[in-house]
This record gives sequence, C-alpha cells and structure tokens, in this order.
Amino acid sequence: MRRLPVFLVLLAALTACGPGDKACPAIALSEGISLDVPPEKAAGVTRVSLELCWAGDCVTESAPGGEHVFVPTRGLPTTPVRTTVTLDDGKPHVLDVTPVIAYPAGEACGGGVPTAKLVVTPDGEVRQVP
Repeated sequence: MRRLPVFLVLLAALTACGPGDKACPAIALSEGISLDVPPEKAAGVTRVSLELCWAGDCVTESAPGGEHVFVPTRGLPTTPVRTTVTLDDGKPHVLDVTPVIAYPAGEACGGGVPTAKLVVTPDGEVRQVP
C-alpha cells in the first residue's frame, strides 16, 4: 500500500513531459573569438592580441597562446568586425570577421551569444572558419 503513492508520483512525473519536449542542459557559451593554431606553430605562440573595431569603436584584448585560444569579448555584433590578430611574430593579420550567434545546446534551448572562430593556416595566415 505504501508503494502506490510513490508509484503514482513517478508515473505523473514521467508522463508530464510529452514526446516532443527536449531537456536543455544548464550550460552556457561565452561571447568572444576563438583561434586555433596548428600544433607545429602553437609552441611559438605565447600570446595572442586582438584589436576589434566596429561601430566606430575599437577594443584590444589579449590571451595566452597555445593550440586553442579563446579571447572573451563583450558586446560583439553580428555584423562585420575589422579584426587585427597579432601573434608573437609581431606581424598584424587584418581581416573582416562576422560573428554568428552560437547556441550551447541548440537554438531551441536558447542562450545564444555572438562568437567567431579563426584559424592560423599552416602557412601562417589567419582566416575565419564557419
């Protein structure tokens, strides 16, 4: 007899969610720019500096180097941003980057933030990738 109330509560909880409902994990993304550096070049990259310019204003951010670098940048638009990437070689790599809204667990779960992904190519150039 004692098990019947527990069983009914469990049954109600299991049937409360329809088959189309999706559970969203409690995770988030940070807005900013990520940069992947090939392993053969990563050892020579100890610092990454970014100058980002949009809407008449510029911000400069930097982060420690490595194979996978993330530079958090608040207020990124989803329009082109003039971006200057400077690695340890001191050579500025200038390109227009267009951030896109990324979702940590899919658009249905929300939490989208502007992000952009850049890569250093084997020949040392910097470009945006989807």
